[in-house]
Amino acid sequence: MTTYTPRLDLPFIEGAQAQKHVTHNAALERLDLIVQGAVAGFDATDPPGTLTEGTCWHLGAAPTGDWAGHDGDIACIAGGGWLFITPAVGWRLWDRAAGVLRVNTGTGWDTVGGAPDLDNLPGVGVNTTADTTNRLAVAADATLLTHAGGGHQLKVNKAGPTDTASLLFQSGWSGRAEMGLAGSDDFAIKVSADGSTFTEALRIDAATGAVTLPATPTTDASQGARQLLSYRFRHFLYPDQRWCAPSSHTGSANASQNLGTGAEPSIDFDCAALLISAGSHIDRIVLAGDITSSDVADLEIGIYFQYGPWNAGWTNNTSTLRDTIVAPAVTGLGQINGMVRVNYAVDYTAPDEGYIFAAIRAAAGSTLGGTRYFNCSGLIGMTAPN
Repeated sequence: MTTYTPRLDLPFIEGAQAQKHVTHNAALERLDLIVQGAVAGFDATDPPGTLTEGTCWHLGAAPTGDWAGHDGDIACIAGGGWLFITPAVGWRLWDRAAGVLRVNTGTGWDTVGGAPDLDNLPGVGVNTTADTTNRLAVAADATLLTHAGGGHQLKVNKAGPTDTASLLFQSGWSGRAEMGLAGSDDFAIKVSADGSTFTEALRIDAATGAVTLPATPTTDASQGARQLLSYRFRHFLYPDQRWCAPSSHTGSANASQNLGTGAEPSIDFDCAALLISAGSHIDRIVLAGDITSSDVADLEIGIYFQYGPWNAGWTNNTSTLRDTIVAPAVTGLGQINGMVRVNYAVDYTAPDEGYIFAAIRAAAGSTLGGTRYFNCSGLIGMTAPN
């Protein structure tokens, strides 16, 4: 009965054995395949169609054909047939397909030298230790992520809307600020003084892009107070298509100031307006109202900031200045179905103390049979200096 070596499983020549050369050649054949071993590929499952003497493969799970039942073995072509060798822990094989040397660890074949296999690592610690939560941990003065010839994106992905994808800033391992998608798809920034209680400072609605400042008092003008425009009046709409605004020289809420019939309202006026201090920043203007007659096809609206010497009334000399905040527009204000509303996003900073006023007239497509009305109010989003 033939016995074998414990490590390489080579057959011994027994005493008084006949045809000793057969056993000796079998041992040499296995040594030739195993020592300085090389395989055509790893985890192969289908035998090749062409057999080349001395070629070997490492077999993967559930191989087929002549390899069936030899999961994890090394299959070699020897003597025109298949020789299957079971590798032991510590064996090394050159992977010709990948161009790397692999060693059998008992749980898999790890690469030795060359380009390491960095896929599916349990964790990576750079100058520190990673753990099951922080799979990537870096201890350094700085971390650089740069482009590879173009742009560069840092992506933080979450599984669903109620999960969190955010950046957390800590002090002494205690959270102080967090920004990202925390518990919803709205973008938010929140801060904390103790790491346990967070206050939301800013939120951007994912659906509309609207920005809110949940922790900012709305009564403090220096923090962006919302103020009503100082006109809650009835605007007269005349058949001669004149610009008009509420008058400041009457106690009647129905009176209006005639601002002319030109392409722009006249600069010489005395109408109700909203006083704005120098340096105030306006980011949004909302108008809402209803048109009283189907004679009005649509409206032209101009919102302006006028400043300069008052001298008991605005004049049209060169010292009177006017900036256009919203150019004459007609979109969305021609529907006779109750209240209509338009929202203008603007970016205007008052260069001096002055007044915002709104001029309105019936658009050219209107056919007014007489004086009509537009009942209007407004809202302005403004940040004013102290």
